[in-house]
Amino acid sequence: MSRHLIVGFSGSTASNSYNSKLLRAFGELVPKDVQFQVIQGLETLPFYSPDLEGEKLPEQARRLRDTVRSADGLVVASPEYNYSYTALAKNVIDWLSRPYGTHSLVGKAVAVIGASQGLLGTVRAQLHLRDVLHATQSDVLSRPEVFVTQAASKFDASGRLTDAPTRELLAALVDAFMEHSGRPAAEQVA
Repeated sequence: MSRHLIVGFSGSTASNSYNSKLLRAFGELVPKDVQFQVIQGLETLPFYSPDLEGEKLPEQARRLRDTVRSADGLVVASPEYNYSYTALAKNVIDWLSRPYGTHSLVGKAVAVIGASQGLLGTVRAQLHLRDVLHATQSDVLSRPEVFVTQAASKFDASGRLTDAPTRELLAALVDAFMEHSGRPAAEQVA
């Protein structure tokens, strides 16, 4: 039996991104028998265009599609920009959502998380992102929802998530997502 694989990406390009830190915290909380991989370098992915499909498909887009297709689940961590998610996250989803009907997001278990400095966290961004993921036929985990507010107070200087209530909520999401993404129950895992 192959090892359960979860992949994730941050919708932020900021070098000190709270969403990248939140994604790392997610990875720290996955069970030891689960492989967690953060997809890197997405800021260099060209903007999606149908003109780049087929023989012109960029190698980076092919690798992205293959990585997500081979995973048991996908975690998206996006900040909120102007009441929505980021252009980077949109571009990644656009690449993953083609070719229509047979792409790597159809039926894929997806978890959405986010962190921001604001008082609402990433509530509006996640609402928009969940709508788009619905259109891609992704299987989005509905609860628990993780909207990290006032993020600067929740991470230490090394980028570790130190806020206990937030860490507990993220751990609950990890547990729910393991089941949602088809990981065998703990008592059945060798």
